[in-house]
Amino acid sequence: MARKKGSTKVVGMTQISISLPQALVEQIDKMAEMDSRNRSNFIAKTLQDLAKDFSSVAEAKKKIK
Repeated sequence: MARKKGSTKVVGMTQISISLPQALVEQIDKMAEMDSRNRSNFIAKTLQDLAKDFSSVAEAKKKIK
């Protein structure tokens, strides 16, 4: 991704902040390490996959109706 000049933000990306239970963060960190990813990348990829799966299910339900 291209970076804006003089900024550390990545163009097309939005930074968010969430609060999670410590035990969940530890579990996420372990899964991220097993997948050779950092925490942020692991969470983003997991949510992207979930959204893709959700969209597929929603489309299938539309076809059934």
